[in-house]
Amino acid sequence: MSKKPKEAANPDLPGQEGKLSTEARRELEKLVGEELDVEQFTARKAAFLNAWLKDDVHRADDYLRDLGDELITQEERVGDWLLDAADPTKTVWPAIMRCIKRGEAWALAGEEAGEGEALQCLGCGYRALPPAGSEITPCHRCGYGCFRQVLPGQPSEGANKAE
Repeated sequence: MSKKPKEAANPDLPGQEGKLSTEARRELEKLVGEELDVEQFTARKAAFLNAWLKDDVHRADDYLRDLGDELITQEERVGDWLLDAADPTKTVWPAIMRCIKRGEAWALAGEEAGEGEALQCLGCGYRALPPAGSEITPCHRCGYGCFRQVLPGQPSEGANKAE
């Protein structure tokens, strides 16, 4: 019969009675305590990151809203610049042709206003009553320089009318 060497008892493992040694118990309690500290730290860190992300999303939303407003403003400016640079005869001519085809009187900025002559802008529909004999100026609302002459009692055209 061969004899097996007797294994040395490990003090960190439960013995035959199923009990841990005092040293193993302290180590296990220390690990459990550290794990609880990590969980608390992680919860605080997660709460902080959550608040930070909410603030960041709110700021990004504000930034994008402001950026959209700025882009609309820039688009309007570019449109105005392009219209200013455009050949006025090409932008005014189709509107004048509509007046001619309908048999309506029309006027351009720079002409002299007649007595009691109301003008309706062909660009935006704004109505004005310039003093008789004064020079007709471009529309005060949109800057367009082509007008339909509106006779007393004649209805205005367009959705954007003002008197």
